[in-house]
Amino acid sequence: MSSRHSRIRALALATLLLPLAAQAAPAPRKPGSQTPLTHRQIIDRANNLMTAFSSEIALQQGKGSDALAAYMRLFRRTNDPAVAERAVDIALATDVRLAEQVLEHWQAVEPKPSTEQKRMRWVVATAKGDIATVRAGLPEILAQTDRQRMRTVFLRMSQLALYHPEAADAQTARLVHQAAGRFPGLAEAAITDAIYSAHANRKADANAALRRLSRLDSDIRPITSITLRLIAQRQPEVLEYFFRHADSRHLSPMWQNLQVETLIAAKREEEAYRLLQNMLAKTPDADLYIQAGILSVRRKEPVATTVNYFDKAYLHGTQQQKSRAALLAAMRLIEDNNIAESRSWLNRASAPEAQFDKHILEARIAEAEKNWPAAEDALLRAESIVSAGRSNAIFNADDLLVAHLRIAREQPPAEALNSIRSLYRRYSDNSAPPAMIAIILEQRAILYADRLQQPEKAVADLKQAQELVPKNPDILNSLGYTMLSLPNPDLAQARRYIEQALQRRPNSPEIQDSMGWVLFKQGQPQAALPYLQRAHAKLPEADIAAHLGEVLWTLGRKNEAIVIWQAAQRKGGDKPVLQETLQRLNVTLPSSGGKAGSESNSSR
Repeated sequence: MSSRHSRIRALALATLLLPLAAQAAPAPRKPGSQTPLTHRQIIDRANNLMTAFSSEIALQQGKGSDALAAYMRLFRRTNDPAVAERAVDIALATDVRLAEQVLEHWQAVEPKPSTEQKRMRWVVATAKGDIATVRAGLPEILAQTDRQRMRTVFLRMSQLALYHPEAADAQTARLVHQAAGRFPGLAEAAITDAIYSAHANRKADANAALRRLSRLDSDIRPITSITLRLIAQRQPEVLEYFFRHADSRHLSPMWQNLQVETLIAAKREEEAYRLLQNMLAKTPDADLYIQAGILSVRRKEPVATTVNYFDKAYLHGTQQQKSRAALLAAMRLIEDNNIAESRSWLNRASAPEAQFDKHILEARIAEAEKNWPAAEDALLRAESIVSAGRSNAIFNADDLLVAHLRIAREQPPAEALNSIRSLYRRYSDNSAPPAMIAIILEQRAILYADRLQQPEKAVADLKQAQELVPKNPDILNSLGYTMLSLPNPDLAQARRYIEQALQRRPNSPEIQDSMGWVLFKQGQPQAALPYLQRAHAKLPEADIAAHLGEVLWTLGRKNEAIVIWQAAQRKGGDKPVLQETLQRLNVTLPSSGGKAGSESNSSR
């Protein structure tokens, strides 16, 4: 595989240097031709060729700034548009603003823009998301006939639509579709056609592009995978339509796997299950066995049935597929608390790209054994892989943070606080995204509020988290609700935070509960009641039952309150909020054998 890639790079380099090589070599002399090149000219052109060659070598070594500087020097010597074009390409890989600076220098040298300069201005516009400029230049750009250049054009258009869906309007989709038709054997053309047609609701064109793509890219390269996931998110009916009219027998295993995923996403799990069984009966394929195992989990089949699918995937798979099957089997066995067998499966995950996921699951096993030092050690090993830029198949950096926090919460309060403080420092020092820092602050706030009874510190952390991610409904809700625990709460401000959260997530039972509770605190039990009733109907947990019961009790509906509280207790509802409510109201619930709905022997 590596030798093939090296050859591709060598061919690309040779193609790039052809114009300069033509300059460097003396032209063959015709009878009666004019004066041949001088010795100085031959040397200059040979030097230009070597400069370009050295720049490409530097680029392959990761020295992009050196390569760009060398190409800029070469452009100043030659004024060759091909050299400037390459310089813009290199600059774009670093920073679009740097590419614009190269374009400015190019324009100063070449006030009347060449075809190359126009094309690269358009390329930079796609990178910037300058939709107006892209649309204005699109007809001329799509009229090109060079296959290699059109491959780049189509990829740029795909990237534009991924980050700026508004670029894929009906007119642009029509132009892209027409251009893609001129390159029926180009996978990039089919990808772009599928994206733009799906966005513009041109289902027939999107379906035709997908059929073409399934033939051209049977293994589903990363860019194809991104395309299909985008379509699945924005226009799921397009993929459903494609697979409904496609013959599964003529699709590659990767596309068959995608078909199963599409059916599962559409909640047609039984149909997905039957399709998988038919496929596996004809062609034992590791990816399909893995998909069958995942579907088995969703169908809540016995652990042995699920692990059997992963066992078959391991038998038929490549090293990467074996490792993925081993990881998924280990995960299912951990959920079943079968630690010994899960560890045995985990040891089979040997692919380098599986090691991040493996360390996360090692931490889960250590967590199940309450071996906190081993769990933290495994997570730190996973963290070192993330910082090195390693990819992973199942978990990501967010999952790593959640695992850190979950393990911290399981420790005694003082140790948990130290662990979360250490996480906060480490992630802050490494310039983690604001959302990650906010999650850490939110979890520390929960620790302060629930286990350390320090609501002031909890509110301070939540306010800092809310500043980092101002529109996060979970943090807004936590902040508003936690403020109600302060000795002298600002009820109006707490309500404003909860209202903002409810506006963003109106059907959340947790936020509905908070809204009802703040209204009750403001002396409005009748207004609070419908919020708490809706919350309890969706999520009859002890905390919400405590709030609903207290509102009913206050409104004089004591029998109803007792029924709510009894139901919560029968479900193991001995949470602190429920017990505190009953003690504060001086309520003793009847025993389980007592008459449901009977009042306590003492009133409020």
